[in-house]
This record gives sequence, C-alpha cells and structure tokens, in this order.
Amino acid sequence: MKSFEKVVALVLCFMLTLSLAASGQQNQQTQGSDSKNISTMTLKLAHATQTTHPYHIAAVKFAELVSSKSNGRLIIEIYPSRMLGDDGEIAEQIMNGTIDMGVIAGTVLSKYTPLLDTLQLPFLLNSYDKEFKALKSNEMKEILLGLEPFNLKGLGIFEGGMRYIANNVRPINKPDDLKGIKLRVAPSNLLLENLKALGANPTPMAYGELYSGLQTKVIDGEEINLTSIYSEKHYEVLKYVSLVPLFPFPGLCAINLQKFNKLNLEDQRILEEASNEALDYIKTQLDQIDAKALQTIKEMNVQVNEIADLNPFLEKTKVIYDTYTAKDPRIKNFVEMANNLK
Repeated sequence: MKSFEKVVALVLCFMLTLSLAASGQQNQQTQGSDSKNISTMTLKLAHATQTTHPYHIAAVKFAELVSSKSNGRLIIEIYPSRMLGDDGEIAEQIMNGTIDMGVIAGTVLSKYTPLLDTLQLPFLLNSYDKEFKALKSNEMKEILLGLEPFNLKGLGIFEGGMRYIANNVRPINKPDDLKGIKLRVAPSNLLLENLKALGANPTPMAYGELYSGLQTKVIDGEEINLTSIYSEKHYEVLKYVSLVPLFPFPGLCAINLQKFNKLNLEDQRILEEASNEALDYIKTQLDQIDAKALQTIKEMNVQVNEIADLNPFLEKTKVIYDTYTAKDPRIKNFVEMANNLK
C-alpha cells in the first residue's frame, strides 16, 4: 500500500510540474505578444528656431517627458530650424492638420486673434518671474481656450527670451534715439504700434530674412531676444544692443484641435502635463541661456548698453493698453491680473 501511495504521489508531482511549465510558457508567449502589440503614435512637432534656441530646448524636454509619461507609446518627432516652414507657415499647417504640432511665435497669430498679443503688451511682463506667474494663471487658461475656433489646442507657452533693441545706427538710451531707425518687427499689429509709439520706423519681416536684411541694410536693426542674436549669428551684422526690456517672446506649444480631440483622455492629460513641465524646465534655463548669449555678443565686439530710466519708454506706450484691453474682456482680465503681480 505504501508503495502504491508513493507511485501516486510521484505521478501527481510530475503532472503538477508539467502544468506549471505549460503555464509559464503560455505567460511568456502572452507577454511577448503584448509587447509586440503595443501601438505607438508619432506626432510631428515643428518650429522655426535653431537648436540652441529656448523653443527647441523646451521642445526637446517636452518630447522626453511625453515619452516617459507614456512609457514610450507617444513619440514627438521634432523638426527645427524652419525645416517645415517659418512661423506663419507652421501655424497654418497645424490649423489644417498637415503638421500635428508646433512651437510658434505668438505674434503670427495676431492676424487671427489679438488674444496672444496680450503677453507682449509693452513692459507688462518685464521680468521672467512675473511672466511665468502670469502663464500659470486662470486668465492665461482662458486665453488659450480662445484659440480653439482656429483649430488650435494651446497646450501651453514656451518662452524664447526677453526682447530688446539691436541696431547699426546708435545705442538706444531714450525714445528719441529711435527716431528715423528702420527696425524689423515680428509680423504683428501690436508690435508695429509699440515701436511706432516709441518713435522708430518699424517694418514687418519674416524671421528667416533677418540676417540678410541687416547685412544688406534693408533694415537698420530689429527688436529681438539675445538668444536669437546668438543662435542666428546676428552679432556678425550688428553694432549695438540696447537692453530695453520691451516684452517677452512667448512661443505657443499647440496641437491641431481635431487631432487632440481624437486622443484618449490619458494621452490628452500627458500632453498638457508635459507642456507645463517643459515650461517649468525652460524657466530654470533662461537666465543661463541669456547670459551665454550676451557673453558671445560682447565677445563679437557688439556694444551693449543698459537703460538707466525706463519711465520715458513707459509713458510713450501707455496709450496702447487702452486700445487692446477694449478688444476682448479676456485681455482686460489678463492685464489686471498681471498688474497685480509682484
């Protein structure tokens, strides 16, 4: 009897071993099949700036965060340096769905809506700390929602650097110094009005045409950020940079609205969260990026001057606020919020 019990026990053990082995093999096959069946989605993101520019640095961080948060399921493919067109062309392609996403200078949208002009009202957001507080506000969320009629989902804002005045005529210390100077401005009614109010002769021109415009003296100068002078090598064709903090230069991180609405809620959350975190990241980098750009500009023998008194500039541009706050209550609300920031 004992011998029979031993045989039964051995048979049961053998059957259990076979069962466990088969189960393990099935699990391995299932896991292998699952890993092969994980579908990835690639989103094309374009921008007009060079790879040393804050827009690109923020875009790279954004892509890294999206990949990490989605476990590699969402892939952001970046096309920098005007590979897919300038800002205006990229904006149009996002709207019509030819490109999925982009980081586009807010100024190019002024031909569709004045909402993003709010961020560039003269001297309103005259420091990065103040700007980044404003970008996290409920008033900013309302402005981004206002872009949806144009088939754009605004995920957030990346900052490109405070805008200053650079030219080949003379240093700018007071508004009168701008008289007669032909300055390129980004295509935007607000920026045209701003520089006119200060006494300059503003001329809209595409970003990619600036170097040759300065080189051939089609323009005398530009309103520009230090990072663009550095990344586009404008220091080769400029004599003076005057640190008048006109306004920041926000880049809208946007996706085609229809594309966004087709994503599941989790993927939508990932894109919005990653955009906000990329904004936080670029904030920590801007001072260092500006300092490096300014050092290079000085080393290239461009004369740099700071402005002792901004009040004369402020006085000249006050009238612009009345015009723009009357355009839309969301602009008025944003300005009131920003004026209360410290």
